[in-house]
Amino acid sequence: MHYCIGDVHGCFDELMAIVDKIEKKDPDPHIILMGDLIDQGPKIYETLSFAMKNVKPDGEFMCLRGNHEEEVLNWYRKYLEWQNESVHSLYPPVSKYDFYTKMKNENGMTEEKLDEVVNFFHSLPYSYELSIPIPLHNGHRRIHYYLAHAWYSVSAGKDSERQRWINLYGRSCEGISDSEMKKYELENPDEEPVVVCGHTPTVSAVFISSKTDVEGSNRPGLIGYRPHAIFTDGGCFHYGEVLQFPCMLCGICLETLEEFYPCSVEERMGRLKNSLEETSESIEYYKLYKEEYLSTPNPYRQELLSLLGNHQGDVK
Repeated sequence: MHYCIGDVHGCFDELMAIVDKIEKKDPDPHIILMGDLIDQGPKIYETLSFAMKNVKPDGEFMCLRGNHEEEVLNWYRKYLEWQNESVHSLYPPVSKYDFYTKMKNENGMTEEKLDEVVNFFHSLPYSYELSIPIPLHNGHRRIHYYLAHAWYSVSAGKDSERQRWINLYGRSCEGISDSEMKKYELENPDEEPVVVCGHTPTVSAVFISSKTDVEGSNRPGLIGYRPHAIFTDGGCFHYGEVLQFPCMLCGICLETLEEFYPCSVEERMGRLKNSLEETSESIEYYKLYKEEYLSTPNPYRQELLSLLGNHQGDVK
């Protein structure tokens, strides 16, 4: 089966915990990393090394290109220009989030290693598509998944450059719009489109503030759902900064919508509570989170489960 893991951002230990859970459940998984392996988290070098070793054509792991990988490629072009200048300026161009400096400090990045990293980032695709057969009802025969780091426009007529920009930087916290769905259904009557993406953390204000009129629509820090859309970035590198949310690294099985996390929500938030001093901040965050966000099933998830013929409950 196929599994997506959201933006890792150097949260290597959490990545290994999810991969271990998936591999124990499925002896032959296809695991897709949704991009943004690097920057911001604690173990960037370990995360990148793991990906470069394990992402192979037709292997267990594949990886999409995220905007953070793209930023390194943009920086590298400027870095090469700086190297080729007849008279160097004093300092080379600085990569966003100090990626190059951090990698040099962590593992003694050489020019040869940098070339390997850049070649790896160049090899990563902007998007990926796959179809999942579903029980025949409502005229549909399959779910067509469109995977991209940031978003994928299912509207016909987008040129490749525009689609690549959307794949890397776009956002649609409202999911696939009704107008897009109508156009898509006319051209693809046998398919139900679903976009799977990362990029927009489900703990972010822009995500939480959308669909607030729909009860159960938000579960900040976990897998997010919108109409015909799955958001896999739980904002893992924010853990300990956004105290009221679990901020998980997130994994999901596309055939069943089973969700995978490094640990339970209660354990995650309990660790945070125990790490705080006994002040007014050490509230029972899990209890408040459970009451506000886990008491009502997410309706968009329930809709997708119904399409797949599954009836799993929500995360507790």
